Amino acid sequence: MFILGSAPQVLGGLSAIAASAITCHQIYQHLQNYFCPSQQRWIIRILSIVPIYALTSWFSLMMWKFSIYFVSIRDVYEAFVIYNFLCLCYEYLGGENSILNEIQGKQLPTSWMTGTCCLPKIDYDIQFLRFCKQSTLQFCVVKPIVSIITIILEANDKFHENNLSPKYGYLYVTIIYNISVTLALYGLVLFYTATRDILKPYDPLIKFCMVKAIIFASFWQGFLLSFLELIKVIKSRVDEEEVITVGEISASWQNFLICMEMLVSAFLLRTAFPCTVYIKNDSGANREQSLRTNIRDTLNPKYMVNDYIHNFSSTYSSYALGNQSAQEDSDFDRRLASPEVTEDEAWAAQAHPKANLITNDHLDLSLSRSA
Repeated sequence: MFILGSAPQVLGGLSAIAASAITCHQIYQHLQNYFCPSQQRWIIRILSIVPIYALTSWFSLMMWKFSIYFVSIRDVYEAFVIYNFLCLCYEYLGGENSILNEIQGKQLPTSWMTGTCCLPKIDYDIQFLRFCKQSTLQFCVVKPIVSIITIILEANDKFHENNLSPKYGYLYVTIIYNISVTLALYGLVLFYTATRDILKPYDPLIKFCMVKAIIFASFWQGFLLSFLELIKVIKSRVDEEEVITVGEISASWQNFLICMEMLVSAFLLRTAFPCTVYIKNDSGANREQSLRTNIRDTLNPKYMVNDYIHNFSSTYSSYALGNQSAQEDSDFDRRLASPEVTEDEAWAAQAHPKANLITNDHLDLSLSRSA
């Protein structure tokens, strides 16, 4: 059978390695020009989906008997990416307070495309923003739990991937997963609908479509492969040594397709999240010295933990993400430079005026000094 042979493993491996190399180079460029951490930390985390998806799918293709463990890593990061994309949009617009000032007093238009055609009119207020953030955060919690349950069921031969029989856990895990991911993406769609006009300077549509396409491509491929199982297009295989189930064959096709798709995604993400807007033409002095600090900042989980606590807290209305991010970025910048506003900070604030890196007074002062 082709999908279990060496040819798909070689083709998938070459695509996975090429996609990972292209995206890792893009990530490295962002880390080398980490002048706007409030935005770039989220961009780097989003870009990381390519090597994680590509490599885990390739490993699953080669070691298909253990694919469920690699796929679990891939699926957990998927939830993380949806949340990070929403946070990036928040940072583009200066945080929740700034967004609220722009949209408050307006109403969400009723439309069948957003699923609001049969609902009463929804006001753009602080609770609307809270729902958008909560809908993505819940997926970050549900998905790891579902992945752990999946591994436990697989270990006890109760999962049976792509088998929709009610006797096995795959059906119930899939239902829970689909409800959770649908709610997360629905919150993302509602937020984009409310803010697309003020997000226009940042070309949000291509970014939104890329994130959604990567996640939904794997979902609909899995659905199609399950359907092909039901109509007996994909069948199990019996060898002299072992029985290869129809679920294992479907999973191998899924992993092979993802390997190939990630190569395309790597090129498209370079267009969606270019590093050029953050690159400053200078000597590059001391960039290597701060590279480790930049990596540590992108890996720091405190932003998500604090966000989760605040968004599910009863004191949410007094919470301002924009102010919190500005303070965290100020602390980060002070670790890299002197307490004075640096020329790089001034340049970043000028290039990205809604990033809330520094105040306009400090910007003018710093630019005048550098001139």
